[in-house]
Amino acid sequence: MEISLLERIFLESIQRLRDERSDRSLYHVFQGKKSATSLQDAHFYDLESTFGTVLVSKQRFESVLTELAQKKWIERQETLRLTSEGARLVGQTDGVIIDQLGGELRGYAEMMWKRLSLLVQTVICLEAQQPFIPVQQETIVREWVKSVLPTISNRADWLAQMYQELTLLLERLPERDATLISHRLSGVQTGWSYPQLARMMKVDVETVQFEFIIAWRRCINDLKSTPLIQQIGAGLHTPKMTQSAQTTWELLQQGLTVEDVAVRRRLKNSTMEDHLVEIAMYAPTFPLDHFVDTAQQEEIRHIAQQLKTYALKRIKSVMQSDVSYFQIRLVLARSKWEGS
Repeated sequence: MEISLLERIFLESIQRLRDERSDRSLYHVFQGKKSATSLQDAHFYDLESTFGTVLVSKQRFESVLTELAQKKWIERQETLRLTSEGARLVGQTDGVIIDQLGGELRGYAEMMWKRLSLLVQTVICLEAQQPFIPVQQETIVREWVKSVLPTISNRADWLAQMYQELTLLLERLPERDATLISHRLSGVQTGWSYPQLARMMKVDVETVQFEFIIAWRRCINDLKSTPLIQQIGAGLHTPKMTQSAQTTWELLQQGLTVEDVAVRRRLKNSTMEDHLVEIAMYAPTFPLDHFVDTAQQEEIRHIAQQLKTYALKRIKSVMQSDVSYFQIRLVLARSKWEGS
């Protein structure tokens, strides 16, 4: 049976949720909601790559789930799960699509494209002395381009080097991916729109949008040999940790206690716990032993591995020692750093 690219993204994502999270949880991960729960879901269930990259409307999200249920590929109850037919469809496809979406880069790939596309268009049109409508309208992108233009002393040489670097990157890609990227770029002529590309590729607009996201992610996977393009990404800060959690972490590193930080920042206990879980997920170093003793850590990890679950209630229900949900969250959050 025919399966669309968007349906495949949904099915692969639902498979990773292990029948433990709801449709609401998946939607918030797709939207890139920076809440403790969504960040935790993305981290625990290996959905970082989809975080903020599947930006469908709530209505479209619901319609896709409804269609998948009608096709008997998923079951929707309190949690989302694949049926045996849904699992078969995921298993028979070549490779995993969702890991190529780039959500773990937290907007880096998207902003790289916006900067590159507007800068290339601007330099080409200035060199040709042609008026143009900017292909990117965001103020932050346009201001960045304005700041870079004075550093380009010779536009013709810059364009020649940019052409060489883009050619080098595109030659590494499958022809279809290279076509998507090259046709989207604007010069004196405006680049192709998604509907135009969809007609040419003979697919729906949603499919071509996700194909482009994947193609561009592949394109900028390694920029060591393209210094001009690499420089376009300089200064792009796309941390996984929220700014508020980052502030908490900086204060803790200065020697303040958890209680000191909570008082200084007027944080509720629940908020402080959320920050600590974020820090445990993303910081290279974290004093886990200060919060959970070694024996409890080992027990939590053992149970999570044995049950193959991240469901806090299931883990806590079989724990022999007295641990809190917060302590379980910390151990699970740190598990990838600890190699388990």
